[in-house]
Amino acid sequence: MLILFLVSAISDPTQRAIDKTYSIHSNTTFLLDPTDKLTTQELLLKPNLFSQGALTDIPWSFIQQTYWIKIKLNNKANTPHSLVAHFDNPMLDVLHVMQIGQDLNILNEKLMGDLNLDLNLSDKKTPSYEFNIASKGDVKLLIKIKTTGIAKTPIRIYEYHDYLTLTNDIYLIWGIFIGIMLMIALYNLVLFFGMKDCIYLIYISYIISVLMLMGVVLGFGYLIWPLSIQTLFQQQVVSLNYLIAVFTLLFAIFFLRYHKEKDTLYNLAMYYTLFMTVMGIASLWIPEYIAAQIFFIVLFIFYILSFVLIYKKLTINFHWAKFYIISWLPLIIGAAIQPMMLTGVIEYSFLARHAFLIGVLFEVTLMAMALAERMSHQKELAFYNATHDHELNLPNFSFLETTIQKLIDNDRRFSVCLIEVSRFNTIAPYISNKESQTLISHVANDIDFHINTDSHFLYFERKNNLEIKIAKAKDGVLAILASRFINEQELIKQLTQLQNSLSKDINLSGFFINLQTKIGIYSANESCETAAIMLKKSFQALDKSKREGLNMSFYQTSDTYNIAQRLTLATELQQAIQNNELQLFHQPQINLADTSIHGSEVLLRWQHPVHGFIPPDMFIRIAEDTGIINELTMWVLNTACQQLSLLIDLNYTEHNLSINISGRDVANHDFLTKVKDILAQYKLPTNLLNFELTESVMVSDFNHLSKLMKNLSQMGIQVSVDDYGTGYSSLAYISQLPFNELKIDKSFILDLAESKRNLTIVKTTIDMAKSLELKVVAEGIESAEIEKNLMNCHCDIGQGYYYSKPLEFGQFQQWLADYKSN
Repeated sequence: MLILFLVSAISDPTQRAIDKTYSIHSNTTFLLDPTDKLTTQELLLKPNLFSQGALTDIPWSFIQQTYWIKIKLNNKANTPHSLVAHFDNPMLDVLHVMQIGQDLNILNEKLMGDLNLDLNLSDKKTPSYEFNIASKGDVKLLIKIKTTGIAKTPIRIYEYHDYLTLTNDIYLIWGIFIGIMLMIALYNLVLFFGMKDCIYLIYISYIISVLMLMGVVLGFGYLIWPLSIQTLFQQQVVSLNYLIAVFTLLFAIFFLRYHKEKDTLYNLAMYYTLFMTVMGIASLWIPEYIAAQIFFIVLFIFYILSFVLIYKKLTINFHWAKFYIISWLPLIIGAAIQPMMLTGVIEYSFLARHAFLIGVLFEVTLMAMALAERMSHQKELAFYNATHDHELNLPNFSFLETTIQKLIDNDRRFSVCLIEVSRFNTIAPYISNKESQTLISHVANDIDFHINTDSHFLYFERKNNLEIKIAKAKDGVLAILASRFINEQELIKQLTQLQNSLSKDINLSGFFINLQTKIGIYSANESCETAAIMLKKSFQALDKSKREGLNMSFYQTSDTYNIAQRLTLATELQQAIQNNELQLFHQPQINLADTSIHGSEVLLRWQHPVHGFIPPDMFIRIAEDTGIINELTMWVLNTACQQLSLLIDLNYTEHNLSINISGRDVANHDFLTKVKDILAQYKLPTNLLNFELTESVMVSDFNHLSKLMKNLSQMGIQVSVDDYGTGYSSLAYISQLPFNELKIDKSFILDLAESKRNLTIVKTTIDMAKSLELKVVAEGIESAEIEKNLMNCHCDIGQGYYYSKPLEFGQFQQWLADYKSN
């Protein structure tokens, strides 16, 4: 606004030059001396060497030569005038002004230019020559100009008071320029110390390099730099131009975040930056008139590369960079006006002379605004990253909790629905992170397709005019919010339809997954205090649906008491372990080839003194959740070894004992040591022990499991895959581990006599297991027909109620005796 006011308020002081008035007439001639051998006296005696023409007709160029200019002034007025000749080029090496008398003698002279180190500050900044012209009188000026750089020198003659106005305007615009540049530089230095982002240092370096160059071109450098430094700058104008180009390109690279991507374009830009740096250094030794021409070629490529960098980002909707893109316009316009003025396309004027300065002012101001916008965008991005899952681009748990709290604060009634991919945490470590995200993304897309147009489901945010109605509550769990305008029956119907649409087969890295989901629901009520409480109860409902094998479950107040009861049971279970109040039951395993006894599987039972029989699934889950599963497993192993020792004493010397091992046991790094300690007590043949591992154990930590199984094999312990067919493993993975046995889940065996499909699956599984030299156990045999089918499939071992239900150890010993005698 200040610059715009200045430009509109200042009238062009160059319009007050005497060539624009009628009282004083001027006549100009000029001579070009490529040899630089002509002297002043020779030229005064040979006026015919000069060519007639206006100052604008002088053919200025980068060629090294001396320019001689004669200006004859004739005062037509009856009053004398005090005049000042202004030479608007502070970069000249030699500027020699001589006032010539009638007899061709030199009445007065003034030697200026960079080579004259004794000049006063005023003549360094604004080279000028003061003289008087009498009424009806004449004045002759002979001017010698020589330089290695830009020779074009606008020459204007003013009345003394008009010249003072000109210098005042010049100092005003210089002061504004220097003040704004220093203010922005200092502000960005503060930002750098606060943000630790190198983009601010690059911006400050750009500002300083612009001050260095503009101080030379316009002359105000003497006001801000020591004389020796300014003199050095004046000798290296081309290198300063390279310096500005280097920082401009670096700013573009870092501002547009190419350094984060480091792609081909980034490498190209960095190499070109290095090239310009080398050229800038080389220009220190190259003559200025040659270096300048090379620079213009380099600058052309620089502009092309810069526009490519900007255009590429524009194509990916870099909306926050608009101020930076706009900042190029005043720079380009200002940079174009100066050479057009130098070549005579645009007439010299005060604004044209300072067009590049004004353009730079606009540019650095817009760049500062661009940095502010970039900072704002970074804050938005940081907030987005803090509230969204960056892989799914969905609101995360934090966003979910905040949204729920806002709804509570606004007295909204709604339900939180948590949808979990069944056994996601089991399969996730067994597939790549990308495949894991693909699975959840697939589920999220299906949910979105089902609920997006349904107004009964609330949205978390709007993005690109789309309502986002799904949030990620945690790994494998997505959340949706149902409004109060949908009743419970309708919500159940909607979610059931959603679950049915999600149920499908998916193939991931060799896993053929039958995708299933569990849903936990909690509805807000007047007593609900915080979002944290709602989410806690929603997860409790989800846990209930998984624990009880339900597709979906609503939170009930009684569930709170159930949780307390579970904690009490955990305490009592630990006491039962310590007091030896648990029991091991045995279910026989039969060799199907000759119907002899192969061994038995030990099954844990707990008869609670108050609650009676507690299902194993329930108390084992409690043991896993409360961290006492390892203690429980060690009790089972110790008791099983005691009982196996008794069986051996009863002459059952080849009786094999199968013991179930939890995934939490495998994850325990002390597990192997504890097993060794127990086996050392009984000195049993370790080949009679068989550890049954569920498929889920294999995908929890493959490398750890592989190492553990090798150690077990070295000890002679057999290892079996339990419940094969219900998890996510495949024979391809089983073949990589030293398993000895494969146990087919009873869900495939129970209806084997009626289901041809299951018979085919079982037969194929047995054939593949045999090819891997694995023994095969079938559990769930309940009839002679099933046994016969398994024998025909060459299954090795059978187990089920057809032979016996699980028996307490004393009863099992009797069963062994009866079976053996029969």
